Amino acid sequence: MTVEGGKKMPNVPTLQLVWLTVNRGCNFRCAWCYANASEYHVEDEMSLPDALQYLKMMGQAGIKKLFLIGGEPTLWSPLFDFNDAANSMGIRTVIVTNAQRFSDDLFWDDYLRHPNTHIGASFKAYDQESLIANARASTFANVTKGLQRVCKYQPNGIVSFVYSLPYVSHFLDMVRYAVDCGAFGVSVNFCSPAVHKDHVDSRFMVDVDVMVNEIMSAYEEACRITCGRLVFVMKYPLCIWPRAFIQTLKDHGQIQTTCHLQHQTGGIIDTDGSLFLCNSLFDFPVGKYGKDFDSAESLISFFSSKHVQNCFAQVKVYPSKKCTNCEVFANCAGGCPLLWTALSPGKVIKGW
Repeated sequence: MTVEGGKKMPNVPTLQLVWLTVNRGCNFRCAWCYANASEYHVEDEMSLPDALQYLKMMGQAGIKKLFLIGGEPTLWSPLFDFNDAANSMGIRTVIVTNAQRFSDDLFWDDYLRHPNTHIGASFKAYDQESLIANARASTFANVTKGLQRVCKYQPNGIVSFVYSLPYVSHFLDMVRYAVDCGAFGVSVNFCSPAVHKDHVDSRFMVDVDVMVNEIMSAYEEACRITCGRLVFVMKYPLCIWPRAFIQTLKDHGQIQTTCHLQHQTGGIIDTDGSLFLCNSLFDFPVGKYGKDFDSAESLISFFSSKHVQNCFAQVKVYPSKKCTNCEVFANCAGGCPLLWTALSPGKVIKGW
């Protein structure tokens, strides 16, 4: 059994969250992106009939919210038809996007007629030079226009970025840019490895000590800039940070810990119907539509099967002996399991 907030959680996986990888094409080329290994094939996209079948299946399975990811899902050709179908079924959808295409006036007008329930905007740069360096795109003015539109459309919305090697020494630049675009708040994610076949890509992870020093040094100013509307999505063990800092984040509601992988509550369906447990494990499907499941009932049954339980069990282990009796393990889980494909837990996990 695992424990969350003092309550015992069953080991049997229960499907609650679903991401649809609707395409692989993208207008950016972010070197740290988990989709980088897919080579961004434009023709590699989910067909509308398949997407509608998944939508129907999720509705019957009681899944009330889907996340659309890519690639860049605003480039997915059936997006508007899919959104209309989801809206008619009462299923909430969140599109995760770099927002660049929203700068196109015609596309934006069409999108407003066929919207998702929510736009999850993820930005990659703070000026033209950083966008060229980080995403190999020279369209900073368009990105800014698109992001501004999203922020105006969702006045209480939060935009996000992944704190990775290119942003070292530029954390505050990213926060300022988001607020200048009209963001209500900023969510900070931390880069983790991507596992592709027999290769672990950790090139863009920030050294732990460098990360801790920069974030803590910039924290007060970042809070001032965002009026305290700042959230850290922690992938690292909490004990790499001073206990007082983590308590401050908790007191201000500025921290999120653990994910669907640790709670065994979600999965990703790829363009070809393959089922993954994590974006960063895109080369390791645990099942496939048409073979392992083809209905809501068979999906729920398969997701709670011994096979999937065993797949989760491979990543749900104590990374260090220091974690076994740790008082905050329920809210930490020793950090993202993928960290330990690239880092030594004995060196990183300090314990409190």
